[in-house]
Amino acid sequence: MATGFAHYRYRALFLLLLAALWTPANAGSVENGDNKPFLAVSTSSNVPFVGEEILLTYTLYFRDVAPKILSEFNPSLQGFWAKEATPERFIKSREESVQGERWRSAVVKQFRLAPVQSGKLTVSGYNMQCLLPQQQAGAVVTEQPDSRLRITAPAVVITVRSLPDPVPDGFSGAVGSFSINLLPDRQRLRAGEPLTLKLILTGTGSLHTLQLPRLHLPESFRQNPPDKILSLNKGTGVSSGSITSTITAWPQSEGEFKVPALRFVVFNPVNKQFSTLLSKPLRVSVEAAKKEMAGKAAALPRPAPDDRSLLPGWAAIAIVLLLVGAALLVARKKQIKRAGGVEALAGLPPESEQSAVTMKQQLIALLEEAGIKCPGALTRRELKSALMDLNITDEARADLPAVLDSLDKRLYSPAGKKEGQLPARVVARVSTLVDALKKAVRSR
Repeated sequence: MATGFAHYRYRALFLLLLAALWTPANAGSVENGDNKPFLAVSTSSNVPFVGEEILLTYTLYFRDVAPKILSEFNPSLQGFWAKEATPERFIKSREESVQGERWRSAVVKQFRLAPVQSGKLTVSGYNMQCLLPQQQAGAVVTEQPDSRLRITAPAVVITVRSLPDPVPDGFSGAVGSFSINLLPDRQRLRAGEPLTLKLILTGTGSLHTLQLPRLHLPESFRQNPPDKILSLNKGTGVSSGSITSTITAWPQSEGEFKVPALRFVVFNPVNKQFSTLLSKPLRVSVEAAKKEMAGKAAALPRPAPDDRSLLPGWAAIAIVLLLVGAALLVARKKQIKRAGGVEALAGLPPESEQSAVTMKQQLIALLEEAGIKCPGALTRRELKSALMDLNITDEARADLPAVLDSLDKRLYSPAGKKEGQLPARVVARVSTLVDALKKAVRSR
C-alpha cells in the first residue's frame, strides 16, 4: 500500500456513541502532559500467524473541542496485505478516563492486515494535520483563529508466527474458521441444458486473501469461468461472511456423471492445527437431448391472413400518445416526491426551538437533497468545491462551513450546553442557510 499520500477529509464528530466493539490486544502509549490531542494505536492481535487477518486501529484522543482533520498520511505496511476498512459517515466518539482525567476518543482509521511473512514487523508513520479550535467562553459562539497541529501515532511491533510444519498440500491461504458446501440447482437434466453449481465458503478469517478450490467437472461438460461474490457481515472486527463462486456448465452427452468432493485445507489459529474440509460429492443424471418436432410443425396448415390483425394507423398514434402520457406521469411523480422531501424538512420545529444537533442534521439533510453526496464526510476544501455546483449565493457558500464549525464547537465542548436555545445570531445564520438550501433543492 502506498505511503505518504494525503487524504483530505472533513471530519465531523457526530453522535456520541461507542466507537469500538472489541477489546484491543495491543495499545500504544496514551501519556500526554500538555492536554493536546494525541493518537493511540492498537491491534486485535499482536502475535498473528502468517496469513491471519487482524485489525489495526488508530484512535484520536482530545479534550474539550474536537479537532478538524485536514490531511492524513498512511502508515508503512511493508510485509502485510492491507485494506482500509470502510469509514463511517460520521466519526463516533465516546468519553474515556485516561490516568484519572476526562478525555474523548474517536476511531479515525482502521486497516485489515494479513502478514505475508514471519518475524517482527513494525508499523509506523501514521500522522495527521489538524486544526484545533480555540476554547469558547461560556455559551457564546465566536469565530476565533484556529491553531494547526500535527499528530503522529506511536509505532507498533507485530510479531508474526510461521505456520506449523508440515504445511499440507492444497493449502491456499485459508486461515480462520470455515465451512464449505457445493450446491447444484438440479441433478437431472438433458444434454445441452445449463447446470448451475454454487460453491459457498462461509466463516471468519482471511476471506479477502484465500483462494477457493478448483471444481473438477467431467470432460464432456463445457463450463464458464466462475463468478465470485464476496459478502461480508457488518462489523468492526475480523472479516466474516461468505464467498459464493457460481459456475454454469452444459453437459454434452447423456449418462450418469459424478462430481467429486471438493477438498479445502484450512488452518485454525485458535487450536493451531490444519484441517481438511470436504463437500459432498454430486451425481448428475443427463438424458439425451429432446428431439425437435420440426417435421410436424412444417406439415401443419398455415392460417389464412386476417385483415383484422393489421394495425391501423390510428391505433399506432394512440399507442404513441399513451407512451407520452406515461412518461409525463412518471416525471410528475418524481417532482412530487422531491417536493415532499423538502416539505418534510420544512416541517421541523422553528430554528429557535431546535438544539445544535437538530440544526446540524437539518443542514446535512438539505445538502444531500440538493445533490451533495455524504456532505458530513467531506473535507473543508471538498465541501467548498461541492457548494460551487449549487444554486446558492456566494455569501451562503462562504457562511455554510463556518456555521457547521460553530455548531460542532457547541456540540463537542463538554463545558458548554449541547441542548436548549442557541444564541440568536447563530439561529439567524442557520435559518438563512436553510432557506437558501431549500431553494437550491427546488431548483434541481
